[in-house]
Amino acid sequence: MATSSFDKDFTLKSERAVKSFVNIVNHPKPSKKIDRSLTSPDRRKQGEDKLKRMFSR
Repeated sequence: MATSSFDKDFTLKSERAVKSFVNIVNHPKPSKKIDRSLTSPDRRKQGEDKLKRMFSR
């Protein structure tokens, strides 16, 4: 489901909720980069095969 289909309206009902929201908006956490070099093509293939087996049950 696309994010744009969600209803983004919400209500902050207390002063604490407002302060928490303002803190979150003003201090976003930095995103963590994934080091793609840690996996080999063989390990990736093994993982894909394992997922296929799990979902085929």
